Amino acid sequence: MTNQTFLIDNLAFAARGERLEVSLPLSDFPRLCELIESQHIEAGAVKKHGDATGDSIQPEGLVNFTLNGEKNVLGQCYLHLTLDVSLTTSCQRCLTTMPLSLALNFHYLISDVDASPLDDVEASIGDDFDLQEASQEMDVKLLVEDEIILALPIAPVHSNDCAPVTMQSGEKPNPFAALKGLIKS
Repeated sequence: MTNQTFLIDNLAFAARGERLEVSLPLSDFPRLCELIESQHIEAGAVKKHGDATGDSIQPEGLVNFTLNGEKNVLGQCYLHLTLDVSLTTSCQRCLTTMPLSLALNFHYLISDVDASPLDDVEASIGDDFDLQEASQEMDVKLLVEDEIILALPIAPVHSNDCAPVTMQSGEKPNPFAALKGLIKS
């Protein structure tokens, strides 16, 4: 696990047009790892082994992200985040492990508006940009982790039909057959 932090002054970062390109292992994102681990355990796809020391599953995967800053001619500051994530999760149809790749793009308008006129600002920028509060210590890793968690499918499944095919032949048993013996003559 990398203990490297990525704190930026997002307004200055965008105003200078800076770029941050990072590749980190999935283990650097603890909340995401916990979520993926719980999916594996619930699906029964992976079992924890360990002794009394409490060893747990080490999630595999890689998170690549690029953060670009931009300032337009009107003086508005923007951040553009591009994410490429490769991880292993559990298929909710067949309960086996499956690779999951996400390619995501986010665009943020940095604003230092008070909370009261926030609705007016959000309405004026439309759906093209998310509003990001100006911060001198914005944690980029936390932002990346939040966006990945929100983008994860609720019930991931293989793209092809992976459920085992069950064929029934012959007659189906009558579900009321057990009640037949209770009828009094």
